[in-house]
Amino acid sequence: MSGGAAALPAAFLTGLAATAPPGSAAARFAAGRARHGAPGAEREPLLRALLHGACAGSAPDWLLTEAASAAPATAAAALTHRDCPASLRTAALRAAADARLGELAAESAEGADAVPAAVVAELRRRAVEPADMTRELLDRPGPAQAVLGVPCLPDAVFDAAVELLPGPPAPMREGEDFEGWLRGHRAALHAWQAMWLRVLVTHPDRHARLLAIPAGTPAGSVIRDHLLGTLPWAVEPALLDAVARADLERFAGAVLTAEISRALLGGLTRDEARARFGERVAALPQEAAHLPRAYLDDRASDPEHGARAAVDWVARAAGERWRLLLDPPADRPWRTPPEGRAALGRLFAGTAAEALAGWEPLPGRPVGRPAHLLWVHAMLRHLPALTPDVALRVRLLVRDAARGRGRRDERFAALLADVERRSAAALDDPGEVTVPQLAGIPGETLAAFLDRHPGDDQAVERALLSCALAQDRADPPFAAVLARHSDPAGALPRLTHELPRRLGGGAAARDAWTRLALAAEGCGPDTVAALPAWAALAHGGPAIAAAVLDALGEDESAWARFADHPATADGPAAWLPLGPLLAAAREDTAWPGPPPPD
Repeated sequence: MSGGAAALPAAFLTGLAATAPPGSAAARFAAGRARHGAPGAEREPLLRALLHGACAGSAPDWLLTEAASAAPATAAAALTHRDCPASLRTAALRAAADARLGELAAESAEGADAVPAAVVAELRRRAVEPADMTRELLDRPGPAQAVLGVPCLPDAVFDAAVELLPGPPAPMREGEDFEGWLRGHRAALHAWQAMWLRVLVTHPDRHARLLAIPAGTPAGSVIRDHLLGTLPWAVEPALLDAVARADLERFAGAVLTAEISRALLGGLTRDEARARFGERVAALPQEAAHLPRAYLDDRASDPEHGARAAVDWVARAAGERWRLLLDPPADRPWRTPPEGRAALGRLFAGTAAEALAGWEPLPGRPVGRPAHLLWVHAMLRHLPALTPDVALRVRLLVRDAARGRGRRDERFAALLADVERRSAAALDDPGEVTVPQLAGIPGETLAAFLDRHPGDDQAVERALLSCALAQDRADPPFAAVLARHSDPAGALPRLTHELPRRLGGGAAARDAWTRLALAAEGCGPDTVAALPAWAALAHGGPAIAAAVLDALGEDESAWARFADHPATADGPAAWLPLGPLLAAAREDTAWPGPPPPD
């Protein structure tokens, strides 16, 4: 500030302007300093304080005029003031840049409709109707785009700006070069999708409002695809669930397309196909019906392509729209909790299993690209149960993929190996599932299998033994599996005693069981005594040392005999349990023989 105002701190004058009674000497003093002060950062808060405080009931023209061209918060206070003439409001908005229109609307006091209404009018004056999207409009946005770049807009302004956003890229004009049009169209389409993404990111509280745009329209489709496939972590849980379920409902159109195409390949004419399938197509939702309807048209695509529609639909969904839901990035702050995402994953897996049921190998065109396997891999990760039918279809697909080995890259090979591993067992009857089968499945599948068979101790025991064969599987923890048993304290020593018959495997399996058993809560002397002697001694640790010291004590001859024990790292003698060897050394009796082969 300048002149006499410089002798008074700006904070004092601002506080005076905010609290002085209207018409008082203090109010007139603060207004005078504001009117004659130099423009700048200190004057802005003083103007705003006058409009909200001493001059809230009645504001002089100079104050309204000065404030109308100030920063958005101050200008909004002037333009929403009861004394602001419509002419000043119109002039101020007409002089404002596009983005400032949004800022003024966002700063408007709640319940003050004059500025939002005037912003809508000015916006409609600048953008009479939506333009066709171009690549340039993404970098040099039009009025509606600029306004929507401001968060927290009033509903009326938001809705008007959305209506005036550019539409999809223009179709090809008569006589236009196709290649040139196609290049420009693709760039414009990507720009249009990016424009909608900016709107969704800027206005996370308006997602539901944007979903009022019908699903079958180009804008409605882009919005739903972004919410599901680009930023699902930012979507409110119930809304994400609704968008995901609605997306899966479109799968019915792909299934019917495959059925129509197979009938056409079987000799049905288009007229006969329309008569047979017309009613079913008409019963589908609009967004699901366009695909099968296209295959009933006389100019339809090749039915050989349509016969794969269900699989193609799921494969595209897994690689695009559902990718982030099926494999959620951990570095994002998800609004939908893990259990909600898991439920959606199970829904997708059920849809994928339905597509798999209709999969058939293509002669001369084996499964050979990662996209051909991603959806199967996702299905196996999210299915709560792998039924024999699904396991059989997966094995057929894996067998077909083996025919395309020459075209496989490293990613394909890794996916195929994991699909083979995950589909190794159809975990239905716990009495028929083997320990090696349980060792070959991922942890979440093992946990789901045990969840489906609560109270089945035989299933729990096989799962415990499988932990020794699946050393690279951390979940579910051994202790959590053991806790599912009705008698964990009795099961651990008994299973350890029965290892030669029930576990099998080599040194790695014996070492793993020894490590897991010794780390288990409640591991007692009976379990330690039943451990394979060589594996136990190689592991060492307090429990093993205590068992040996307790058995041999101060008897030096027993220690000497024990040093010559017959246990080995491999072979039949590798299964000799520690307890009987200690007893034989202590009592000077014959060494026990290895357990009989199973």
